[in-house]
Amino acid sequence: MRSKVLTAASAATLLFCGLAANAASAPGQALVDIEAKWAKAMVDKDAKALDSILAPTFASQGASGKVNTKAGALNDLTSGKVVVRSMTNHDVHVRIIGNVAIVQGMDDEDSTYDGKPFKGTFTWMDVYEKQGGKWLAIASQGTAVDAKK
Repeated sequence: MRSKVLTAASAATLLFCGLAANAASAPGQALVDIEAKWAKAMVDKDAKALDSILAPTFASQGASGKVNTKAGALNDLTSGKVVVRSMTNHDVHVRIIGNVAIVQGMDDEDSTYDGKPFKGTFTWMDVYEKQGGKWLAIASQGTAVDAKK
């Protein structure tokens, strides 16, 4: 009986370790990594990196309701309209449905937009489409988290 319990425990451990190893290399991790690259591109003012993440048809919308395009996002970054001093993603979750992925998460951010402070915790949802074997962001929605609630 004891050997069956040990065998079952060993099998469970191996299965768990195998699943954990697969989780690190899962397609979802690639999207989490892209989100980290996106945050780094914003802090580093790296328009080339941001350009590689956003699809040509990318559109975003923030709490103001204003819609922005890929060209607008790149211009905001390179012109200094948006300046991100720090951005740290957390609570990132990925759902993949065929060639579409939905990534939801939060970030703690210290930035300015049009010279106005833009600091706090933000929640967002990014939608990606796999195009030519590469995940590209096609849409993004973000809003500030109300700390009073």
